[in-house]
Amino acid sequence: MQHIIPVDLDRFPEGFHSEVLTLKTGISDSMVLFSRVPPGHHGPKLHTHAVDQVYYTVSGSMKVQLGTDVYTVTPGTTVLIPAGTPHCNWNDGDEDELHLELFSPFPGTDPAVIVRPAEPRHVPGAEKLVRKISDEGFLDISPGFKLHPLVQRDTGSKEARLYYAELAPASGGPELHFHDFDQFYFVLNGSLEVQIGNKKMTAGPKSLVVLPAGTVHANFNPGPGNEQHIAIITPEPARGERFDYGVEIVADPHRNG
Repeated sequence: MQHIIPVDLDRFPEGFHSEVLTLKTGISDSMVLFSRVPPGHHGPKLHTHAVDQVYYTVSGSMKVQLGTDVYTVTPGTTVLIPAGTPHCNWNDGDEDELHLELFSPFPGTDPAVIVRPAEPRHVPGAEKLVRKISDEGFLDISPGFKLHPLVQRDTGSKEARLYYAELAPASGGPELHFHDFDQFYFVLNGSLEVQIGNKKMTAGPKSLVVLPAGTVHANFNPGPGNEQHIAIITPEPARGERFDYGVEIVADPHRNG
């Protein structure tokens, strides 16, 4: 399968456009999209979904209405939209707004089913659904590797966990391992070297790395600068369930050559 899917903005049509990045990957638990909203454009009018949705703003600025409240969303901000929440978004700025989107669980492919027209209603605690990366929110995982939790079960997400990760040059995440869940990396800046089995490949900015459940993998930043990416896990393991399974690739002693 294609493990690295680059976003080619030059191929996007004029106006508002959302590209499904996972459509041909065989992933069945979720759907990842990348959207561009030019100045003066907007997504669907106020609507709901039957599943949770998440926005992560990559660049530009957008307005997001949640129920009856409107928020200005800037780069580094995540918006969690629980199933059934009336919402819409638009760009009243002067540059293109780009954002990553996640639907979890998988909503199907029929737009008429995915998008359901809605009337405005007050959403209690809507302000808590909008979360911006902050200096105090980072966790040091290992030398050169830190992350910032964004969305998870504890913050109201039923299925998915998202976090912002940053790797210093010559640093990486865990050694070769696999998960019981699907995982994605969306590279924001820098270059991410991904090892899948015994093969290595490189993902640049605005590329989605697709790691279906059971895929043996590791990641590394070859430098020269820092690398930043959004990591997505779906479905999030239940509390107490094992997260990683470490593996080791060894040569076959009975194979010649």
